[in-house]
Amino acid sequence: MLELWGTLPDGDVVASTVDASGRMIALYADGTLLVDGTPSGRVTDPGQYPMIDAAGEGFVLVDRRCQVRRGHEAPRNGRILDAAGRTVTEFHAGDGIEAVVTGPGGDIWISYFDQASILDGGERRSNPGLIRWTSAGEPAWRAEHEPGLYWMDCYVLNVAERRTWAVPYTALPLVEVGLDGIRSVRKSPLRRPRGVAVSGAEAVFLSIAGEPDGFYWHLEPARLTEDEVVPGDPVPLALPDGTGLRKPLRWVCRSDRIWLLQGHTWYVLRL
Repeated sequence: MLELWGTLPDGDVVASTVDASGRMIALYADGTLLVDGTPSGRVTDPGQYPMIDAAGEGFVLVDRRCQVRRGHEAPRNGRILDAAGRTVTEFHAGDGIEAVVTGPGGDIWISYFDQASILDGGERRSNPGLIRWTSAGEPAWRAEHEPGLYWMDCYVLNVAERRTWAVPYTALPLVEVGLDGIRSVRKSPLRRPRGVAVSGAEAVFLSIAGEPDGFYWHLEPARLTEDEVVPGDPVPLALPDGTGLRKPLRWVCRSDRIWLLQGHTWYVLRL
């Protein structure tokens, strides 16, 4: 069952997350930037589809959509901000961003959905899947398409201290990535995962399932062997008062926890 983590102040929240230290970060439409409800600064032009996380002493802010055209200058839709929200540097983060999650060491992980593209050396590259960036906005590692491991979309992203977990479409395996590259690939029968929490050989997936009246969200506990994901019985996703949770506005996965935002309230699931 979910536990209450905290509630954001009223207002038009355009981007929010829970960072690697457990702080609630919220960016409002007028550029106000709050950390655990306390004003931190103000951002000039938050962007049309902003996503934010902590990065070092400041923040990383990206606009998830931009126009990527071969032969044109790469749009700088990523920004490294200082603690007051002022821009330190800008970088090209690509189009079609699914999630932005930073690690405790300051690395920035950006996952992409199936319409994504990025300019690489002036050439337009489709389906980048997953890229790790330095805290200065420089690419440090990127997923590569291999036989049986294609990154047409990245359904799941979990960033922990020494490893990152991802679930790429189309095969949907659970991929473990270290700072030195891919460490393991586990086959999985789960077809609609959206998040995961991992602790040792245990995991729980945040998933969606189809019903005649629409989709509902639930949890799927699983055991991890050396080469596969072995799921258990699904468990309903419920708020602390026992009511079912509708589709969360946002969610972020870090190590053995999943945070979910419903309205202005963040909840946490601990594995």
